[in-house]
Formats: sequence, C-alpha cells, structure tokens
Amino acid sequence: MITLKNIEKSISSKYQRSFILKGVDMEIHEGDFITLMGPSGVGKSTLLNIIGLLDQDYEGEYFFEEKAVHDMKEKNRSKLHKSEFGYIFQAYHLIDELTVYENIETPLLYRNTNSSERKSIIAELLDRFNMVAKKDLFPEQLSGGQQQLVGIARAIAGRPRILLADEPTGNLHSVQAKEIMEVFKELNESGTTIIQATHARENANYGNRLIEMSDGKIFQNIQL
Repeated sequence: MITLKNIEKSISSKYQRSFILKGVDMEIHEGDFITLMGPSGVGKSTLLNIIGLLDQDYEGEYFFEEKAVHDMKEKNRSKLHKSEFGYIFQAYHLIDELTVYENIETPLLYRNTNSSERKSIIAELLDRFNMVAKKDLFPEQLSGGQQQLVGIARAIAGRPRILLADEPTGNLHSVQAKEIMEVFKELNESGTTIIQATHARENANYGNRLIEMSDGKIFQNIQL
C-alpha cells in the first residue's frame, strides 16, 4: 500500500545539518495496525506527517499504491490526502470558528457526502462519544479531553482508508483512552489501516506491528 525508501528530513544551520529522520525504510500493508514508539524527539510525529502528506519537505521516495508521491503535483497530493487519510493531532487542530458538529462535518464536506448521510454519520459519532449535548459548542468551551474526542470523531467521520494518530489518548483519562483504543480496534478489523505514535505501551497491544525509533531511525520492527 505505502512504501517509504530512504526517507530523510533535516534542519540545516550555518554550521551543521541536524537529522530528524535518517534512512527510514518502511512498508505499510493494507489492514496494518502499526504503533510507532520511542522517546520524544525521535521523529515519530515527523514520520506521521510525511506519511499523511502534510510534510513534503523531505528527501527519499514515497510510493502510494505504486504511485510516486514524491513526484506528484501539489493538486494531486492534496486530493490523495483528502480522499484516503484521516488524522488525529496531538494538539487537536480543531477549527475555532466552527461548532463541534461543524468540525466533525468538515471531512464529509471534502468528500461531497450528501446532507442526509452527513447527518446520520455525525449523529452516530456524537452518540458514540457522548457528545450530543456539546454539538453546538465551540472548541474553546470544551475541556482538553473533549476536544480530543471531537478530533477523533472528525478523523473517522469520513471513513478514511488510513488513519494516522499522534498520541491519540494523551489527553484522555484511562477509561476514555480504553474506549478510543477499542474504537480503533473495530475500525482496523473492518479494514482501516492505522498508524499511531504513542508513549503508551498498552496502546501498542491493540496493533499487529510495533516499530521502535531512536535518533530518527527505525531500529526495531516487531510483529505482534
């Protein structure tokens, strides 16, 4: 599905070049549930951003279903990102001017989902995450945990083929975190490919592969 070859990302200053990612090779198969683990600063979030087509400033080759993403025009890359990927950000990235309902609706509008189907999908997600009473509130009126739940609902609303999650349970209490991981497990079992970056070892137990990173490199790829 996705092949990364010798992916490198660096920051250059006047005197040196510092690598964030160095020589990363990776194969992602449809239906995988991959966990990226490692200390803060090893490149997990950067790698997720490259996989999710949010960061094009890298060296190396990226193939999506044998199409060379690294050679794609911006328009085609953007179309691929909107049609195939869902993204859960560590910092929420909700749209402040939109209500909870409207934030969740955003990816469905990108996909030109018709009105009745949009309403049905959003109603189901609001109910699933116990957010029905919050649907008309704005992000600033929510707690951090509630904002994270809205971000997760938004990411899965469009039923993406690939779900990328950066510390998806980092702002949730243990009961909520377990519920979210169970949702991920259901999505994965129904065919969604998931790649999560996390510090929580218990989250890795829901997946089928554990990739450990250190100093911008993959040093262990374990089948679970």
